[in-house]
Amino acid sequence: MTQPIRGVLPVILMPYDERGALDEDAFFVQTEHMFDVGCDGFVVGQVSEVLRLTHAERLRVAELCAKAAAGRGVSVMSTGAETAEAAVEYSRHAQEAGVDALLVMHPATVALDDDAMVGYYRRVIESVDIPVIVHHAKSLAKQPLSIAAQARLLEEYGEERVLYKPEAQPTPPRVSQLRDATGGRARIFEGDGGMMLLDCHRRGLVGTIPATEIAEIVVVLWRLLEEGRREEAERIGHPLSYLMCHMMNSTDYYLSIAKRFLKERGLARNTLVRGPSGHTLDDETWTEVHHTYENLLALAKELSR
Repeated sequence: MTQPIRGVLPVILMPYDERGALDEDAFFVQTEHMFDVGCDGFVVGQVSEVLRLTHAERLRVAELCAKAAAGRGVSVMSTGAETAEAAVEYSRHAQEAGVDALLVMHPATVALDDDAMVGYYRRVIESVDIPVIVHHAKSLAKQPLSIAAQARLLEEYGEERVLYKPEAQPTPPRVSQLRDATGGRARIFEGDGGMMLLDCHRRGLVGTIPATEIAEIVVVLWRLLEEGRREEAERIGHPLSYLMCHMMNSTDYYLSIAKRFLKERGLARNTLVRGPSGHTLDDETWTEVHHTYENLLALAKELSR
């Protein structure tokens, strides 16, 4: 039986060796870290540079996901593509490899209306037996996926098969709209690096999808919110939001900071990002984000006691 898809599921920051090839050992270092700090599983998503992987690499990463999660938690693989045919192929392979759920982004090169978007998701959902998280990527969508279209998918397939990771801005009101449009049935993940977790949690979430570098920070924040310890949660949630304001300007901007955090902590061998990459981190920004990050790690340790 499929494990419950819920809780804190950070996104892998794809590791490469010095030649630029996938570093499988470093992949397992990240997943081990996430399980060790209390995460419920992990995700390969857009910030994993999945769109920059080769076809063979995407297939291999799905296999690594299943291996890393076996007996420890949930693995979720990103299988969206520019065509339904490609998305179905990636999705079927991931299921056969043994992953627990799929994160499926819409096509990003063409503006699809609701009927076309629903048709794309139907083909993917009907091609597999495991749950599908509908991923609306705010930075890549040519046309927003409406709340009504998302609700249609849940009505057709049910909450055990269809989950949601909405990122269209503003995220918190859209969480409420999706919740209300589905009579509270929608199983929703916050996906803004914890930036809006304080607000979104009270609107109704089953989990959150941050990234590896803030895994233990978000584990503590999620636990505090689940236990109703709002005042303590705000102590860590507010500075986390400030950090994310710095980092979430673009995927490359995020990776330039996050991978450096991992390298400093011995969780990555280097800070390589697949090119062409559009950002170089300046020293003044690094000083500010590093100071904030170190304070957050210390605060998470304090509040975890």
